[in-house]
Amino acid sequence: MVKEQSFWYRLASGFVIGFGMVVPGVSGGVLAMVLGLYAPIIAAIAKPFANWRENIKFLAPLGMGAAVCLLFLARILEYLFAQHPMATLYFFFGLVIASIPSMVKLANAKGFRLSFLVSLLVGLLTLIMVTGLPRIAGEGSTLTSGVLSAALKGSVLGIGLVIPGLSASFLLIAFGFYEELLRAVVQLDLTVLIPVALGFLPAIVVVSKAMNWLFKRTYGHVSYAIIGLMLGSLWASFPGWPRTAFELVLCLGLFACGVWIASLFIRRQVE
Repeated sequence: MVKEQSFWYRLASGFVIGFGMVVPGVSGGVLAMVLGLYAPIIAAIAKPFANWRENIKFLAPLGMGAAVCLLFLARILEYLFAQHPMATLYFFFGLVIASIPSMVKLANAKGFRLSFLVSLLVGLLTLIMVTGLPRIAGEGSTLTSGVLSAALKGSVLGIGLVIPGLSASFLLIAFGFYEELLRAVVQLDLTVLIPVALGFLPAIVVVSKAMNWLFKRTYGHVSYAIIGLMLGSLWASFPGWPRTAFELVLCLGLFACGVWIASLFIRRQVE
């Protein structure tokens, strides 16, 4: 199936999957599933040196498309976060919350067990604890500055991009990294982007191998852990309540738009 797909199809698919890297609330893994590319992408990344020429030929247009999407949307999102940060986050909250029921349905595809709720709780608590580390460490620590910080951001991006249902950019918001990385992309700041890439590449390979193994053996538990991570990211990145009547109307309106857009996308997935 992969060989039958043209270069242009993979380029366009890369652009679509790039939305999962940039737009909070949109999962790059889910988009890849919809396009029928998730399994071959994971297989190619998990074993990059097996048939490496074909892997490069397959992955290169996807990467190019994602990069174009990243550059295209970064400026728009930087403006929105600068001018209307709370309302923008409420829109993304709508996207995430509306996608949770479909994630639960997918997680229960092979049946439901009460032990799945333990996995959900583990995912939830893990995300909350881990996102609290940069705040506990403080602004001057190695966790929030320097090469280690950049590698951590790249790792978070790689994890969020590979795991279906989890939004890479929403994870970055939860960690407090999103706007800084968005600014680096807009300004093409290589002093930030290169160290981020050094964290991103190992993370995406390791997580791809792990997801390839876990989904084959314990699908339900992994799926519920991902739902827990999604709920934890909502908790960690909650922007607070609107302070004025105008802000309340704007936030609720954009939240409703996010729910509506996500619902349309989910309905199309089902069809």
